[in-house]
Amino acid sequence: MEDVNACDLSGIQYAVNATLHNTEASFAFDEKCKEQYITVIHAVNLGKAAFLAIEKPKGYPFSEVAKKGTDDFRCSLGKYISPYGMFWQMPVPWIDEAIKKYSKESFPQLSIGAYIAAGYCTNILCQLAEGKEVKYFPKFYLSPLLEEV
Repeated sequence: MEDVNACDLSGIQYAVNATLHNTEASFAFDEKCKEQYITVIHAVNLGKAAFLAIEKPKGYPFSEVAKKGTDDFRCSLGKYISPYGMFWQMPVPWIDEAIKKYSKESFPQLSIGAYIAAGYCTNILCQLAEGKEVKYFPKFYLSPLLEEV
C-alpha cells in the first residue's frame, strides 16, 4: 500500500495493472487511477492464455470480477469468462476445464501467457494512443495459445 500511495501518476493517461489482483494494493492502484482519470489495462496470465480488460475511469469496475467468490482470482475470472462466452454463443470450454483443475491449486504462471499478455498490452496501448476503438470492460480480450476452430 505504501508503494501505491507514493506512486506519482501525474501526466499519465494509461496504466497497466498486471498484478494477481489478490491484494488490497492492486485494487487501491485501480482506485487511484480512477481518481486521476487514468484508463487501466488489466493483464492476467492464464498459463497458456492471456486475459485483458480495459477499465475506463468512469466505467464498470474490474474489481467486480473478484466478487465471484473463489480464493484464486484467476478462477473467479474464469467464472466471469465462461458465462459471458455462453451468453454470446461463443463457449470457452478450456476455461471451464481450467477452473475445475485449478480450483484446488493455482493457475500456472507460464511465460507463454506473459508473452501473449505483453503483446496484447502493446497493441492496445497503440490503439488507445492512435484514438482507435477498443473494447472496454465488461467486454474483454481473451487469447489462448491454441484455440479450437
